[in-house]
Amino acid sequence: MQPELLSLPSSLYRTTAFIIVALAIFMVAVHTGIAAIAAQRTSISPKTKTKIPFLVAAFLASWLGAAILVADGTNFPIPLESRQGISGLVVLIPVVIALIALFASKNLRAINAATPSAWLIAIQTYRLAGIMFMYPFVTYGILPVGFGYPAGIGDALTGIFAPIVAVMVARKRPNAVKWAVAWNLFGILDLIDATATALTFRAPVLSIYPIALVPLFLGPPLGILTHILSLRNLAVTKSVAPVTT
Repeated sequence: MQPELLSLPSSLYRTTAFIIVALAIFMVAVHTGIAAIAAQRTSISPKTKTKIPFLVAAFLASWLGAAILVADGTNFPIPLESRQGISGLVVLIPVVIALIALFASKNLRAINAATPSAWLIAIQTYRLAGIMFMYPFVTYGILPVGFGYPAGIGDALTGIFAPIVAVMVARKRPNAVKWAVAWNLFGILDLIDATATALTFRAPVLSIYPIALVPLFLGPPLGILTHILSLRNLAVTKSVAPVTT
């Protein structure tokens, strides 16, 4: 076990490590599945309908692979100084590429518009796993309270309300879209706050594997990207129905 985790019972470490890695793989699969299903609801060419889900899977899997490479200092012994510098690139470059592709590609815009709005909200239920920042990591003194509690509570609230807001949107409840927009904005602010408090309190999240997969992939970068996908989808689907085949 890594020195930072010596105070943590091995059973808790294995459990949290499994949850983090499993969620990362799960999110790759879910985003790929959503892209594949939504593509079939559009009028894009059959070849593109088949190709785009593979591109989404390859992009997300490559991103996750890069995050593991940078985060796992045991099996990939990159010097700490280099790892910290590369971490910023692992976070920013994929998000920038994804956003440019979304707004520049007619096909990706069509797929985003054709995605059921409730799906892009409901998948953020995974944020409930943020509770682990409070227990066991704050409880056992591994992460500072000033970071762990705001991050854990914010993620938990986002995850708890995700299925509730998704059902409201799916059933077209009054003001459902407004609630969905407010929920998305809260989720984004929570992730920004988590990043800010991690820096302020010098939380050693980047030096502990696999917790480092949260800031590098599973947490702020993928979470904010998913919120942006949801916000664009909500804005478009309010006035334009997707073209289906």
